[in-house]
Amino acid sequence: MTLSGLLSGDLPRGVYRSEEYDETAAETAALAAGWGFAPVRGAATKRDTLEAIGAALGFGAHYGRNLDALADCLRDLRGPTLLLWRDWAGLAENDPTAFGAIVHVLGQAGPLAVLLAGPGPALDVPALLG
Repeated sequence: MTLSGLLSGDLPRGVYRSEEYDETAAETAALAAGWGFAPVRGAATKRDTLEAIGAALGFGAHYGRNLDALADCLRDLRGPTLLLWRDWAGLAENDPTAFGAIVHVLGQAGPLAVLLAGPGPALDVPALLG
């Protein structure tokens, strides 16, 4: 499984992880495939992570920074978007329940694919290879 396979539609949208992709390569690939690109740096708390995701995806002041608001705003994305989430491991280690809930909501968003980039704890999500 590769990022190009995801961007071409050969793989379903959802949540993936890779220690290999950097932000520049992922952005170049996403834009070349006609996708939007949203880089986000992780945070150690649920609220800060939701705020960072909202800022990366351009959610406005109406975004409530909770899981319901995240789900609602994700439905309004205009087209396929790759969210590259770096430094996700802090939340995954500090608050695995919150991390799991956010990943679940992100994984249900039709026009969104998420790439958990960089090292972190073992997860039950597919890996993308270079």
